[in-house]
Amino acid sequence: MLPSPLTPILTTHNKQPLLTLQTIVRSFAVMLCLLIPTASAWSLTDAELSAMEFVDEATYIVRLNNADMLSGPIVETSSDAGGAYIRIGASIGRAKIYAKEIAWIGTSDQQYRHRHRGFLMPTAQPIRNDHFASLIEGIFPYIGAGIGDMMSITAGRTLIPGLPWSDQVSVINAKVTVSQDENGLVEDGFQYYALGANVGWLNDVNFMAHLYGVATWTGKRTQASTMFFAKVAGEDAYVISAGNIISPFGFVYSNGTIGAALSLDTRFPEFHDLHFVGELWAQDLTKPANTMLYLGLRTANTAVAMDFGLSIVPGPMVFPLVAFAWTPFK
Repeated sequence: MLPSPLTPILTTHNKQPLLTLQTIVRSFAVMLCLLIPTASAWSLTDAELSAMEFVDEATYIVRLNNADMLSGPIVETSSDAGGAYIRIGASIGRAKIYAKEIAWIGTSDQQYRHRHRGFLMPTAQPIRNDHFASLIEGIFPYIGAGIGDMMSITAGRTLIPGLPWSDQVSVINAKVTVSQDENGLVEDGFQYYALGANVGWLNDVNFMAHLYGVATWTGKRTQASTMFFAKVAGEDAYVISAGNIISPFGFVYSNGTIGAALSLDTRFPEFHDLHFVGELWAQDLTKPANTMLYLGLRTANTAVAMDFGLSIVPGPMVFPLVAFAWTPFK
């Protein structure tokens, strides 16, 4: 998602007015996350299950319509009077599961559909078919789509209550994954490299643009990314308006400023769907004090992901961040 127009504000300025607004909307965001069903609204058909081919000894994740999950090798595919079914070598035994009970089935690699992003930071992996719609802090709708195995496009605009439409924040990001190959460091590990461009508006009149490059290394449960970005267009100084919520304020963010970010995403070994996600942002490498740290948890299945964490910003100040993402397409 970032680098974005929000980066300099989060790393260089007083956040108290924004924290007051976040407190108001946070309950709405959490309730939305809890009310959205985590299971798909449809099941596999008998024809779909019968047409699937499974690799011997590969570990598959099966998510049922009731949101339960099983994992193990597929040891049998067949059909009877009840319809098409599979048997999975799970810890509970050779479970027999009918197509009408299955919301999704795939390998453990396919089960996690958010490898293309950290919390805010894009990774070098493409979105591919994992198109998503998300809501950050209850005030920032954000969508993303993949085009083939290389192009990823995301966009969002804040919808802050009480803030004029012209004072909202917008961001558009385009990323191209230019290389992917085995990394030679860990078994089944890969390395990805991507280049991207990002444009945004702090209010409709405050334009800025970034170019960035990002590299991602993956293992069985973990992926780590490094990104460098540069501000390449816009003014060197900005004045931000926010209606009657806070008084206008200014900040300096010069063209040519170089920043960097790191992200880590690792799945807890005891769980299929619980991840630790961390990010470190330096908006200006010449000012290391202007650094933001995010530490959080993500629970995710093939339909939804929910993030909750704490961000530490200069001041120092600590405030919670929450987000919800929906991946509706199989």
